[in-house]
Amino acid sequence: MSTSAEPYRAPAFADFKPELSEPGPTPERLAHLDEHGFVIINDFEDSEWIPELREAGRRVTDSCQTDVAYDRIDTSRGYIHRTGNDEPWALRGITHPVFEEPVFAEFHGSDEFFGFCSEWCNGMTREEVVLGHSLLWANPREEENALGWHRDLSWWGDGKREPTQRRKGHDPADFAEDVERKRWDEIREENRKKLDERNGVSMFLALVDDECHELVPGTHNRWRTPLEHDVLLPRKMKEEGVPHTPSWNGEDPLPGQTAIRLRAGEALIRNGATIHTGHTVPDRERNTLSVGWSKWGGPSDEAPKVEDSRMAWMLDRAVRDAFPHEWMKVAYDRYAETRKLGDTLEDRYAPWDIRQIKSGKMLGWRGDLEKAAAEAGEDWGEFQTMGD
Repeated sequence: MSTSAEPYRAPAFADFKPELSEPGPTPERLAHLDEHGFVIINDFEDSEWIPELREAGRRVTDSCQTDVAYDRIDTSRGYIHRTGNDEPWALRGITHPVFEEPVFAEFHGSDEFFGFCSEWCNGMTREEVVLGHSLLWANPREEENALGWHRDLSWWGDGKREPTQRRKGHDPADFAEDVERKRWDEIREENRKKLDERNGVSMFLALVDDECHELVPGTHNRWRTPLEHDVLLPRKMKEEGVPHTPSWNGEDPLPGQTAIRLRAGEALIRNGATIHTGHTVPDRERNTLSVGWSKWGGPSDEAPKVEDSRMAWMLDRAVRDAFPHEWMKVAYDRYAETRKLGDTLEDRYAPWDIRQIKSGKMLGWRGDLEKAAAEAGEDWGEFQTMGD
């Protein structure tokens, strides 16, 4: 760890360690991941894919800018995360053929990338995988952007999560300390199982130098401090009386806060239970690919669930048809058989796209739902269906 004097960055940052240069899931790398909740790898620093992915990332980011709207591509076929002034900061849908950047799917299915994932996952084969999510991280060009501190899992209640668009808020009882401690025991058990079995791997692969990912090392595997509890606890739960110790002013760095500094071709593998955030500034490019593979858990006897709106675009069969390998299409089918498309605008689109549809534009899936909403405009209600 090193210190930094730049005011927008964390007070410390982590670089790739030369002693972790040996490729694959070495004992040293796994020990670092186990202790700190992350590890930086350099397995792709000389990859011939990086320059091609970098330029594709720049093109697709340019096509998602607010002043371009839908002039180049119908970005409603994906899901673009935008800031308050509608600048893109994360791009989902990059493997949809409408984005016209097949290199993302080609790299995802390449011998080089899958070979790494296979080695990391104890010899995982192409015949036993299920398709996961991929996205491109970008940075807004006009304003600084910082996400709230969070974990990539529910650390409260029973750990189950509804699709983003269907979340109705929380019950204060889910945040009682005894409930939280029970959930934390489950998380630590899950951490150990994931590290030992390694049934999947996902990474943040930097296509340009990137120091936008910040985390607190070790928080994946220890009980949170009172300050961290104050940072993580939703405001509404505080207002409803969940006991906590007000400790943070919303601006100061957290103890141990560390920016992960990646050079182009380096990648971050981390445990999603770490307390982390993303932080970008306008004058520094971010062009980082999140991608991975996981083993299939076998057929499900449950009915398909409405897909999270952020991934609804994946249910378009055009995505399947665009994959360059048959085994990737099989992996897609395993994913798709467990999900279904929701029947409201909120189930399918980002807020930006919903506003555009209500303004009269025919976008996205271009079906009866979209047509009716475009005709009704602002009279089309939130979560309204064709039957309402």
